[in-house]
Amino acid sequence: MEPSVEIYTPSRLYARVGWAALAGAIVCTLCGFRAPLAFIPGVLCALTAGGLFRLSALPHIRVGVTQFHIGERTIAWQEVREINSSRFVSPLILKLKLTNSRRRMLIFPGEPEQIARLMYQLRKNSTLATFDGVAHRDYWTWNDIKEQSGAPPTNNDNPVRMLSQNDEDEIERMYQKLKSVGHLDSRKADSSKDSDED
Repeated sequence: MEPSVEIYTPSRLYARVGWAALAGAIVCTLCGFRAPLAFIPGVLCALTAGGLFRLSALPHIRVGVTQFHIGERTIAWQEVREINSSRFVSPLILKLKLTNSRRRMLIFPGEPEQIARLMYQLRKNSTLATFDGVAHRDYWTWNDIKEQSGAPPTNNDNPVRMLSQNDEDEIERMYQKLKSVGHLDSRKADSSKDSDED
């Protein structure tokens, strides 16, 4: 094992919620003997409990300098070619494309802080990979630019000014003049010429 290894373990919350779902399944099954429709939520709770127990039993992820381990499976950083994320935040679901067109799915049911740290480690160490279609170099270039310029404003309290204040005042005067007249002068001149020619 490498000297500086970070270990990411699945969250215990999944097992706790799994036990609660299993308890709900038992209660619904007992109620189902009196009202048969209660078997439906009992089955759904049992399936949910099974899925949550499966997630909580997933292997640890160990991240080192030259490789990372998912359980007993070792993947070198040079093997990773693509990392595509899904819409799920927790559990984290990533589709990895490795060399020789091999594909792996990484599922990590961790705490949000652990998920963010794992994503950072994967993006930092996979130098030959693309992240959701963005190359490693471009991803970190844009990330550095965002950090140097600060966070962009999320509200529109300070809109970008395209014109100077004098130009805006001139446009406003022209608009008010046009609004008071009701038409453009060139149209009126053209229509008066046409009526004079008839």
